[in-house]
Amino acid sequence: MIERINPYVHCISKVVCHGLVDRGKKGVIMRIRNYREVDLPTLVDIQQFAAKTDSTEAMGAADFEEWLAQPELEAETNVFVITDDDESNEWGQAGTLEGVEGEVVGYTVVQLRYSQHAYHFLCEGAVHPVHRRRGAGRALLICGLNRARSWSAEFEFEAEEKESPIYFEALLPLRDPASDKLAAKCDMQPTNEPVLEGMKLYRRELQ
Repeated sequence: MIERINPYVHCISKVVCHGLVDRGKKGVIMRIRNYREVDLPTLVDIQQFAAKTDSTEAMGAADFEEWLAQPELEAETNVFVITDDDESNEWGQAGTLEGVEGEVVGYTVVQLRYSQHAYHFLCEGAVHPVHRRRGAGRALLICGLNRARSWSAEFEFEAEEKESPIYFEALLPLRDPASDKLAAKCDMQPTNEPVLEGMKLYRRELQ
């Protein structure tokens, strides 16, 4: 049996994805970086706006802060945010202005869970509803997948010896019609496992 999916999952880790750039579907420049404490109020707002749009349960500000503050989560390593840099970083023909970045429009949290016979990397996050359909969700999911691949190298040999598969998973909103397509782009399949109300768990095995 897999440990119950909830916001207070314990995990361990190191770094990845910093500086990843995606031009999105309309050429919009988006950048992924590691989470900073100053991002907390913005992430709380994104989570609450997304929950309202997706008809899922919103997490209160105190609970969200407690989740990210858990030492085992190592938020500065395993939480990533995506910024919309289209307006702030593009200065005509002069390119980007160093040190200036756009608005945080989404985030993802990568967590490691264990079941009796497998390792599970779980991706949880949200993109602000106003900024959806621009490639942010896909970029964050790929970032999470890259982080999982990097992290899994730490116990790959142990997993092989135990013949335990390593899975990459994501919780995506049921009401968002793009969820199935987004998961499919990362070769993830829907599962029937019970999860948070209004969400669906998607999974693939790490190669």
